[in-house]
This record gives sequence, C-alpha cells and structure tokens, in this order.
Amino acid sequence: MAVRRVTTDSWLENVGDSFKRDLLREEISPKTVRTYGIGIKNFFAFLRENGVDDLTYLNRDLLERWQDALRERVPPLAIGSRSLYSTAVRRLIGFAADRDIVDWKLERAVKGVRKRKKSKDEERQPIPPGDLELLKAYFGPRRARMSQIDLRDRAIFWTLYTTGVRVGEALQMPREGFQRCRVRQKGGSYIDILVPRTVVTYVNEYLQSRRDDLPWLWIALGNNTNAVRELADSGVREIWRRTCRLLGIEYFTTHQLRHTCATELRAAGVSEQGQADWLHHADTRTIHRYAKDAGGEMREHTLEIMEQLVRRGHVSIATELLARRSAPGGRPRYRD
Repeated sequence: MAVRRVTTDSWLENVGDSFKRDLLREEISPKTVRTYGIGIKNFFAFLRENGVDDLTYLNRDLLERWQDALRERVPPLAIGSRSLYSTAVRRLIGFAADRDIVDWKLERAVKGVRKRKKSKDEERQPIPPGDLELLKAYFGPRRARMSQIDLRDRAIFWTLYTTGVRVGEALQMPREGFQRCRVRQKGGSYIDILVPRTVVTYVNEYLQSRRDDLPWLWIALGNNTNAVRELADSGVREIWRRTCRLLGIEYFTTHQLRHTCATELRAAGVSEQGQADWLHHADTRTIHRYAKDAGGEMREHTLEIMEQLVRRGHVSIATELLARRSAPGGRPRYRD
C-alpha cells in the first residue's frame, strides 16, 4: 500500500501556490507573477537539493548560500536576473512571515542586487534618423504579394512607433475595438491607447488577411505544428532582427521605438505635458494637478500629429536606397 504524503500549509508546493494566488489578488499583472515564479522555482530547487521541503526550516544560512550560488553560477546569471530572484524571494518571505511560517527577520538576509548605472553611451537611444527613414520606407504603403506576416509586421511597427506604448501593452490590444482600447500598464494601472487613422487602415488590412477567429490582435504563424498562437514579446524582437538584417541597419529594441516616438513628438512641437500624456508617463498625475486636459482635447491633438507623421513617412528619400538594399524578388517570405 502506498504511503500517503501528509502536507501542510508550509510545504514548498503549498506556499508557492498560495503566494501566487496572493499576488494575483493584489492585481499584480500575470506576466509579473510568472516572472516571479522563475525566481521562486530556482529558490525551491535549491532548498530541495539541501533536503528542505518545508519552509518552516528556512534559516539565514540557507538564504546566504542560495545567494552565493546565484553569484557563483556558471555560466553567470545576469545581474538583472539575480535582482529579480532576490525581489521574488523577499516577497515570498514577507508573505510567509505574515502567516507565521517563517521569522520576518529572514527578509533582511536577502540582499538587494545593485545594478551598475549605465553610462550615456550605453543607454538605448532613439533609432538613428537614417535607419528610421529606411524602416518607414520598408513598412510603407501596401505592395504587391505582401503575406499575412508582412502585413502584421507593418501594422505592429506603425502601432508601436505612433502610440509609443510598451510592447507588453501593445500585445494586450484586442482584435475588436483596437482603435481605442484600454490595457494594463506596468504597475497595474490602466491606459487608453489611441491609434492614428492610417495605422488603423494598416491593422485592418492585416486583419482581413487572417482566417482565424481568435480574439488576439497580434498572432504568430507557423511552427512545427503549423499552429496559430498569440504573439509574444520574443516574437516581436525576432521581427526587428529579421528586418534589420534585411535592411543592413543596426538592431533596435521595441523600447527604442518608444524613445523615437517621444523624439518625434518633441520635434513636432508637442508640449512636455502633451508628450507625457501621450506616452502615459507615471508623473502625468502630477502634471495634471496643474493643467487639466478638458475632454481629452490634448490627446486628440497629439493623435492628429502622429497621423501626419505617418503620412509624411510615406514620402521618403529612403525609398530608392531601400530598393537597392532589398533582395531581388522583393521582401522575403518567412514563418515565425
């Protein structure tokens, strides 16, 4: 007869599940919860290797040895990942201490990982003007024989470039009502995304090419099972890599598109308050204490400016240069 394992609220599996549910009750984004889960999984694996299945046996020595193991790992773990793991475990200990599973003083044993501040040369800058012109020409008006992936890539480029939203926010946009939609931003608050008219046309052309009825606006196509799935941020990065290789330009990140959007707004004469409002900066609440945007007029004005930027991008001196750089036969066809 098999021996039934007796579990308690302090068993690692139970604590981990309860901690996850508690984070979700705090309205922490599911993505953040999944990210914390990576750190917790690593921590629990270390404890099990040292014969600990019950969190009540956690002590300072175990915590210090776990942190040393992260620091001495081969290949080395990135500082950002170590910082994330430490944050997740500190929150876990706080959660467990509130339930009298561990001593709250153990939270102090998990040290914060200090990140080296990047120099100005290391910081990601807006996309260089010459590269941006090539991108605008490449993702310009519809051409013959554009595949569904081509149409998607064009639509998501202009959406990110004109709205300035973060990739995690853009990937939440729904298929129905994407033109003006509300999504959750980093930190848990909600923002409204407005899409310029021409970009709406691009997105609709992409949607018309789809044969599925999935609710996601952005999808990935093709893999070993030829399945359609929701596009992930890693898939967006791969779009930029392929495009940059094709055009022969330096690789850029999605966050650089956000910087580029801010630069374009500034060059177009949009006020600082208008820029902060369009990009949903965290300090807009402070700005709005002094000047209210009556009826959303400021955002509507910025929306029209972005529409003009899209239209102006279509008349580009880079078009001829793009034709010389593109491979014979036009754009390459590929699967995600």
